[in-house]
Amino acid sequence: MKKKCIGCGIELQCEFPNKDGYLQAKILKENRAEHYCERCFKIKNYGKDIPVTFSKEDYQKEVAIASDSAELALAVFDIIDFEGSFDTEILDILREKESIIVVNKLDLIPDGKHPSEVAHWVKQRLAEEGIAPIDIAIISTKNGYGVNGIYRKITHFYPNGVEVVVLGVTNVGKSSLINKLIGAKIVTVSKYPGTTLKNNRHMIPNSKVTLIDTPGLIPEGRISDLVCGECNLKIIPSGEISRKTYKLDVGRVLFIGGLIDFRVLKIIDAKPIISVYASKNVNFLETNEEKQKEYHLNERVDVFGIPCKECISEYKKLKMKKNIITVEAGEELAFTGLGWLTVKRGPLVIEVNLPEEIEVIIRKAFIKPRR
Repeated sequence: MKKKCIGCGIELQCEFPNKDGYLQAKILKENRAEHYCERCFKIKNYGKDIPVTFSKEDYQKEVAIASDSAELALAVFDIIDFEGSFDTEILDILREKESIIVVNKLDLIPDGKHPSEVAHWVKQRLAEEGIAPIDIAIISTKNGYGVNGIYRKITHFYPNGVEVVVLGVTNVGKSSLINKLIGAKIVTVSKYPGTTLKNNRHMIPNSKVTLIDTPGLIPEGRISDLVCGECNLKIIPSGEISRKTYKLDVGRVLFIGGLIDFRVLKIIDAKPIISVYASKNVNFLETNEEKQKEYHLNERVDVFGIPCKECISEYKKLKMKKNIITVEAGEELAFTGLGWLTVKRGPLVIEVNLPEEIEVIIRKAFIKPRR
């Protein structure tokens, strides 16, 4: 039987240094139970981003194989980019298989939102997608909150043991969660997408629960995937997200980085109050229509920072679209892979300018902004 990397699941080989799974022959021949490929070793010890040859279809194939063999799905979602955590294949699996939904990154939510509120909101949002999990766990892999409860939930529903397929898109914290559940830093954790390459099985110690780690899938339509790797990392928050509140008049424009912007076309009642949420690395800028035109024409990295000088030219080449949207009080506009805005007082009509690949999602407010 060929040996596998315990970090990413790839079969190990010692013949081709530039191919996936490479490990020096003398190390591979050592009589040890666990090996890491050179790529995982460099990621774990030096934080290097090592490119791989795997395609999106390769990752999808691995997830399908693991899903077919498992009885229970443990799907990990990012509460800060909830819709950006969606992938068609994952949602289809959750509609057909019993599941426990894990909502990660509770620690990044501002305003101290209670986990029960988060769970209620998530349950309603998933119901809109035709998904009814057997349970929901609200956690933070960063500080460990709620992780032990996942094991209790699994053994409550499956006291005689079960194979669990662990699903999630890139950057939701799936590998960190598995390491927490098995009590060891085995699975390779990286801030870069595409770290796990093949399905890998891990037994939770002193139990009959087997976790099948799967590659993180890359969903369609995330703004963070339209910029360079460094900008991608800045857009994905590592600490509590930023929130700013605005009272906007007709004609005022708000930029969220140099990535999207919107202009107020009509105020139906009193002057609206909105709050915008995104990573602290993303600059917000309120301005007028003339400045909006200027910023669209010029590459103002000095103003927005993201996109950076390395990727702004490519971002400017993207085909943009304008959506005219009416947003009611108590609703939010979510921009996958970036953030969202919440309307406290409305309604108002806005024109949103954003890349054609990105869908604007109107949803019930997750966080109600303070005045």
